[in-house]
Amino acid sequence: MAGDQVDEAASEALRLTLQSQRTGEESFFDRGPGYARLPGDRSYAEVDRV
Repeated sequence: MAGDQVDEAASEALRLTLQSQRTGEESFFDRGPGYARLPGDRSYAEVDRV
């Protein structure tokens, strides 16, 4: 396969795998490991939850 072609079947399989692993509790944005160290007993900012 050339570098400019997409393996559509593999891409779809990966999307379905990743989707099945989601719990619905994930933040919308991943701001990295330092962001989780917020003041208080929270691991997210109030603006992260919709």
